[in-house]
Amino acid sequence: MSMPTNRYVSVLSVALLGLVALLSSPKSASAAAIGASAGCSFTTTTRLQCNIPVLSSQFNAEIHYVTVGCSSTGVAYNLQQLELLAIPPNGTTVDIAYQTAGNRGSVAGVVNTGEIVDVPVKIDTTSEVVIELSPAPTGTTSCTASIMATY
Repeated sequence: MSMPTNRYVSVLSVALLGLVALLSSPKSASAAAIGASAGCSFTTTTRLQCNIPVLSSQFNAEIHYVTVGCSSTGVAYNLQQLELLAIPPNGTTVDIAYQTAGNRGSVAGVVNTGEIVDVPVKIDTTSEVVIELSPAPTGTTSCTASIMATY
């Protein structure tokens, strides 16, 4: 038994209207990716602090990835700990947003690490990355930290 023509046309019309509505609906806004980097300064012989600037003064953001890279012309050393701190605009409290302990050894004076994180930060929040090395590296040593986020 065949489908009546008017019923077939109705089903086809509804399907086409649904397809048109689907294709013409506004697309959701995708999150914008942002990143920031900073050089690090020694606060003790084994501890470095990296001050990351404000990610956004217009939107809340979410940090998804933090990376650290250090190089030294001295003896071998280990990256013992990495902390990501979120510092609100008023600076009254500091939240330890992410912390990992590890023992990543330097190879030819270089050590790198990257960690996936899920850290929400508010408008005008700065971030700080703290690095612990052991033993204290000798020679010329420098470290940088970077964060990747979306808002």
